[in-house]
Amino acid sequence: MITLYEFPPAFGLTNASPFALKLEAYCKLAKIEYQVKYRIDSEKMPKKKFPVALINNELVADSNIILAQLDQTAQLDASLSDEQHALGYLIKELIEEKLYWCLVYSRWVDDAFWPTTKAELFSEMPGILKLFVPNLVRKNLIKSIYTQGLGRHSRTQIYDFAIEAVVHLANLLGEKPYFVSDYMTQYDCAAYATLTNLLNGKLETPIKAAIEQKPNLVAYINRCYKSCGV
Repeated sequence: MITLYEFPPAFGLTNASPFALKLEAYCKLAKIEYQVKYRIDSEKMPKKKFPVALINNELVADSNIILAQLDQTAQLDASLSDEQHALGYLIKELIEEKLYWCLVYSRWVDDAFWPTTKAELFSEMPGILKLFVPNLVRKNLIKSIYTQGLGRHSRTQIYDFAIEAVVHLANLLGEKPYFVSDYMTQYDCAAYATLTNLLNGKLETPIKAAIEQKPNLVAYINRCYKSCGV
């Protein structure tokens, strides 16, 4: 049994963090018994972020490090070739280093969607805290996105980047059931976690519209959900 520490669910999703959802999907596929403990403050956690996993009485931070440690035993993708692993890695990097930040932008920076994000994440916060905490968190996220680089671009450019990624992913998937194999791999866990957040996360963004225009991606997201159940 492992324990996953995550932010609470939001936006009608199992978890609004693609990195936490990726781990839950992997655990389901690899038949790893786990429990989830929701927390709202990551300051005392390793690397001061979620998700964090308690594995053999050790707290492990960063979803990729956690997944790699779990996979040493589970060996979910032992049958994949080096070429398949390479392709999967590139897909994961595109999604987690490009598309993920576009998701963050839509939730935290874009004025059109910030009211929904604020309501989803802070509605149950005590009144006095609600006056300043949401905007403080938003300010920090805006700074992070700017430091990362994406936030230096215009709104139109950012959504164009995301739509371009969606088009490439749809073309790469084609008529295959999954990206690198005929079963759902760890790389699909990463792809699914971000794509379902974009498609099913309550925000009517240009990225969601782009995904909806790709029937193979919509079918892929539904297929992944049926495979992992989260």
